[in-house]
Amino acid sequence: MTDRGEVKERPAAPAAEPHAQDAPGARPADDARRRGRRPGGRRPTGRWRRRLARNPLAILGIGIIALFLLVVAFAPFIAPYRAETQNLRTTYVPPGAGVSFRGPEGQPGLWVSPVTRSPVGGVSVDASQAYPVRLFQRGPEYTWLFGLIRSDRHLFGVDGPVRFHLLGTDEQGRDLFSRIVYGAWISLFIGLISVGIGVGVGAPIGAVSAFFGGWVDMVVQRVIDTMLAFPGILLAIVLVATFGTGLTNLMVAVGIAAVPIYARIVRGSVLTIKNQEYVEAAGALGRRRMSTLFRHVVPNALAPIIVQSSLQMAIAILFAAGLGFLGLGARPPQPEWGLMLARGREYLAVAPHVATFPGMAIILVVLGFNLLGDALRDALDPRK
Repeated sequence: MTDRGEVKERPAAPAAEPHAQDAPGARPADDARRRGRRPGGRRPTGRWRRRLARNPLAILGIGIIALFLLVVAFAPFIAPYRAETQNLRTTYVPPGAGVSFRGPEGQPGLWVSPVTRSPVGGVSVDASQAYPVRLFQRGPEYTWLFGLIRSDRHLFGVDGPVRFHLLGTDEQGRDLFSRIVYGAWISLFIGLISVGIGVGVGAPIGAVSAFFGGWVDMVVQRVIDTMLAFPGILLAIVLVATFGTGLTNLMVAVGIAAVPIYARIVRGSVLTIKNQEYVEAAGALGRRRMSTLFRHVVPNALAPIIVQSSLQMAIAILFAAGLGFLGLGARPPQPEWGLMLARGREYLAVAPHVATFPGMAIILVVLGFNLLGDALRDALDPRK
C-alpha cells in the first residue's frame, strides 16, 4: 500500500514453461513411448509374443513339442505294455496284423485276433477268435509320478488274452508303440541336460571373454577355435570313445560339443552391449565389473541364447540318435530311438517298420524344435 492509500499490485509470477506432454501438438502416443510403454498402455516386451502367436509355423512347432511333452508325462498310461516285455512268438509282426472292424458275430468296433510268426510260415492270424479293443483297459501294473501313483489302467488295451500291436513288434516281439512312447523321455532328457551343460559352461565363458577383453579374450577364443575345428558330431564321438558309452557320458559329450557355440554367440552379444551408456553408468557409479556383467549385461543378451537353445535341443536329439545308431549311446534294452533305428536297420528287408517308426519320431520332434527356434529368432529380432 502506498502513502496515498492506493493498493499497489504485485507483479504476476512468470508463466511456467509447458511440459513436453502439455506442449501444443503433443500426442498421447509420444508420452506413452517416453514412459517405456506402447500406446494403449502395453509394454514393448509383449511385441515378440504377438509376433509368435501370429506365426502359423510357430504354432505348429509348439503343438508338436506340447504333444511330445504330454507323451513323456503320461507314458505309462499311454503305452499298453512295458517297453521290455518280450514274446518270441510274435517277432516282426507288421502294424495292424490281426486287426478287424467286425467281431466274430458281426459286432462293429475294433477287434484283435491272435497273431503268431514262424520262420517258415511267416505271420499267421487265427481269425476264429477275436477280442475287442477298449479304452481305459486294465493291463500291466505301473507306478507313476516317482511312485506316488500305482495303477493298471491304460489308455487302450485288449479285453482278452491277446495283445494289440498298433505299430507292430521288433526282433524280440516287443511292442514298438510302447517302446517309442517310453523312449520319448530319454530323448527329452538328453536334450535338456546337453543344452543345460552348453548354456551353463559356454555362456559364462563367452560373457567373461568379451567383457574383460585383452589376454583373457585371446586365450579363451583360441581354445574355442580349437573346439570349433572339430565338427560337433565328431567331437561328441571322440568324447564318448574316451569316457565310455552310456547315457550319462552321451549327454556330457553332446553338451561339451555345444559349449563353443554358446560361447561365440554370447561373446558377440556382450561385445555389442558392453559399450552401451547404461553399462558405462554402472561403472561410473562404482559397481564392480563382475556385478555389472551379470546384473546388467548378461540379462540383455538372453534373446540369442533362448533362440539357440530351442535349436540346440533338436541338434542334441539328432546327435544322441546318431551316437546311438553307431552303438556309442544307450545300451540294450533301453528304448532309445537311435538305438532302435540301428537295430531295425538289420531287418529292413524283413520288417521295415522296425526302423521306420523310430525314424519318424525323431523327424517329428526335431521338426518341432526347429520350427519353434526359427519362429523365436524372427520374433526376437530387434530390427522388427
